[in-house]
Order: sequence, then C-alpha cells, then structure tokens
Amino acid sequence: MTRILFVSNGVGEDLIAARIAAELPPGTAVAAYPLVGQGAYPAGVPLLNPRRALPGGGFSLRSGLRGLRADLRDGLVGLWIAQRRTLAAQRGRFDVAVAVGDAYCLWMAARAGAPTALVATADSVHIAPTGALPRRVMRRAARVFARDPETAAHLTAHGLPAAAPGNVMMDLVTMHGASFGLDPDTPVVTLLPGSRREAPANAASLAAAAALVAGTVPEVRFLLAVAPTIRPEAIAARLDGRPPIALTTAFWDAVARAAVVMGMAGTANEQAAGLGRPVVAFPGRGPQFGPQFLAMQARLLGEALVPCRDATEAASAVVRLLRDPQERARRGAAGRARMGPPGAAARIAADLVRLARPEVSR
Repeated sequence: MTRILFVSNGVGEDLIAARIAAELPPGTAVAAYPLVGQGAYPAGVPLLNPRRALPGGGFSLRSGLRGLRADLRDGLVGLWIAQRRTLAAQRGRFDVAVAVGDAYCLWMAARAGAPTALVATADSVHIAPTGALPRRVMRRAARVFARDPETAAHLTAHGLPAAAPGNVMMDLVTMHGASFGLDPDTPVVTLLPGSRREAPANAASLAAAAALVAGTVPEVRFLLAVAPTIRPEAIAARLDGRPPIALTTAFWDAVARAAVVMGMAGTANEQAAGLGRPVVAFPGRGPQFGPQFLAMQARLLGEALVPCRDATEAASAVVRLLRDPQERARRGAAGRARMGPPGAAARIAADLVRLARPEVSR
C-alpha cells in the first residue's frame, strides 16, 4: 500500500493538498498535517496533532511586531516545537511526504524522514526569483511542482527537479449552475472578502466601495461570495445600511456570473483571474491582505489585477471596467494565461505514486 503524508501551511494549501489526495488511486493511505489552524481537509483524511489556530492565522510576520507578539503569547514557539516532534515521529510510516506551500513547509515535511515533494503554491518568478536559501531547502525535494512554466524553468536552471504540471488552484473551481435570479444582461460585480477571520471587516470595506459603484452605475448588482470558513451571519452583520448585496455560498457560480470581481482575498482572487475575470483590489486592515500582499499579488497576476489604494479608487476602477468590455477581455485573457487550465491535481498525484513506488514506473 502506498502511504502519503501531506504537510500544508494555510487554508488554501489544505484545499490544494486535499484535491491532489482525491486523485490518488483507491487504496492509497493518506494522512495530513496542517501547520496553520485546524485544517480544511475532508472528514475522511486523518490529521496529525497538535493543531492550533493562532491570532495571526499564519500571517503574524505580515502584521508587524504586534501580530508576532500575539502569536508568541498564544504559544507559537511551543506549537512549533510540538509540530517538529510530531513530524519526526512519522519516520518510517510514509513513502512520500508532500509539502504544499513554500520552502519552510518543505523543511518541516522533511522532518518526517521520507522522500519529499513540494507543491509550490506561492513562489513565482512573476513575484521575484527564488532566493538562494529557499533553493537550498528545495534540494531536499525529489520533485518540485512549480505553479507556472516560467518558475519551473528558473528552478531547473538552478539544478532543481522542477516541473510545471499546472495550477491545482484551478482544479478547486466547481460550478453548481446557480443563476441568482438575475437577468443575463444585468451587470454583476462579485465581492470576495477572503476566508480568514478579517473577512467580515473586509466585507464592510468592499460594501463601501460597492455603494460608490452603485451611485454611478445604478443597474449593477452585487454578489458576495462567502467562503466555507466564514459564517454568513458574521458577514451580514457588517453590511447594515449598505446597498443590496446578495450573500451566497455558491462561490464559483458567483465569480463566473461577474463582469468584474472586487476582492480582498488571496487564493480566491487568483482563481477569479484564472476564470478570466478582471480583479480590482485594495488593501484591507487584517494581517493577510495588506499593502505588501497586494503589491505581490499584482506582480503575480499582472494585467489581470487592478491594484488600488482605497475603496474610492477601487470603485472608480470597477466603473471603468464595467463600461469598457475591451479592457475586461484583455485583463481576463491575462488572468487565464497566468493561472493556466485545470488538470494539475491528477498529474501531480500520478507523479507522487511514481515517487512512492519507483518500481512501478520501471
């Protein structure tokens, strides 16, 4: 029996790992260790412990000393030591340890003592070349699955076993056919407040921008896509007095229905771009979607994303895009090119089986 351990460091990474696991052959033994939070894996995947949701949500360094101090007070160091011990205790139990995240995640996964693979979810040469230290850590991996061909070529040029099988983020997109009762000709803007604890505050900021858009384009309608990690009532409580915004859990139907997306999200903004929707974004107040993260996402997505300074500037960008179908088409094509098509999960799963059982591929 093939035994595979997934080690992931974020909600988006948990979902990517779970999607790859779903493509593994029947009978494969799968376990996972989410290093950030409680994990977002399906109920059938056994999870290692300890797990803990810290105040910073995995982004304490982005929120400055205050965020780091909060995580330290809540037991960051003790949790990290316990995670290292847990992973060391897995030696001999798995054929492959798959890190889904970044070089730090790979360094942690290597503690399990099995051949390792890295599904690199964030690193891209569109953001910045991979530095010497991350490359050194990546030399531990038997496989590095880069998120785009340009990054794979960069890593290969440095002697790393990199490939670009596609972006699993696009395999997570599932449609359910929701129409939201809207006329096909009605312009729609979909709001993405993110999947972390600051999502309700982000929703309030997005609603403020939506009110400005509605003042100029009164026929526009707004959908707010609520992530599974967020309670809809927590979002609704922050929208009091704003223009009518329909909340929905039909996440990707809402994105597909949009002419423009206005988002303060990480993975979801990228997936929306991959679906060919121009994304307008501005910084939030939480630790994830701050100015630095927005600047990084703008480099990653190129023309697919319109970075703005605040809600007022974002509203102006949305109005412009609603009135300019050619700009929407150009930015949409850029997003599809940067993110690539679906199908990566199956390709990665097949390669993991070959890595776990090299005799099978002979």
